[in-house]
Amino acid sequence: MVKIQQHKPVIWSDKAKMALKDHYDWIKSESKSAADNVRREIIRSTKTLVLNPEKHQLDEYYPNNPGNIRRFFRWSYRIIFQVKMDQIVI
Repeated sequence: MVKIQQHKPVIWSDKAKMALKDHYDWIKSESKSAADNVRREIIRSTKTLVLNPEKHQLDEYYPNNPGNIRRFFRWSYRIIFQVKMDQIVI
């Protein structure tokens, strides 16, 4: 029997959406095209989490990490996500 792996959807929390908007607005004050590129790359990189979220290391800075909170970086931005049973939450 072949086991088919189901991909978990990536869900952005309201807090994560607001943080991305704040970063976008800050960069946009200097360059709209740079802000667009940063936002696009961050969103693109989070979409790839469905393939293998465990490839990223546990977030050692997250207080009392229960073992399912991971992180990765895009430029100087730390993207924190939680791998749950049925979804991945940014």
